[in-house]
Amino acid sequence: MVSTALSIDDKVTVKRVRAFFTDDLPKLQLLTNVRLSSVSLDALPAHHSNENTAMDKMTRQVQAQMYIKDMVDALSVLPDIERKVILLKYIQGLQWFAVSDRLHLSVRRLQEIMQKALNDFGLAYAGTLRLLDATD
Repeated sequence: MVSTALSIDDKVTVKRVRAFFTDDLPKLQLLTNVRLSSVSLDALPAHHSNENTAMDKMTRQVQAQMYIKDMVDALSVLPDIERKVILLKYIQGLQWFAVSDRLHLSVRRLQEIMQKALNDFGLAYAGTLRLLDATD
């Protein structure tokens, strides 16, 4: 039996990566005008700056494109099953039972894989996550 116990740092990483996929990624998709799935995305909150010039908008769009490229690079280094679980759950927005049907694994096993996948993704995407945290 595989142990799913995560250290405190791993738990923090998993929590931060979940927040990235549920909060940050939809905003990045809106900024870049790139939809990674057909999931309905929430409107982007107002920018903290009073500046809303064309240059500011272009800068935010280019930054968002870089973050998404970094995300794709980080996903590409994950083991195949971890990448599939993240893509199906967070990019395609499927419910656990639908992911289970597609991958022929139990929901419980998929959730175990997801914990490891989120931690591994967090390690691969750590630099970009720090940049995103700094802009909040």
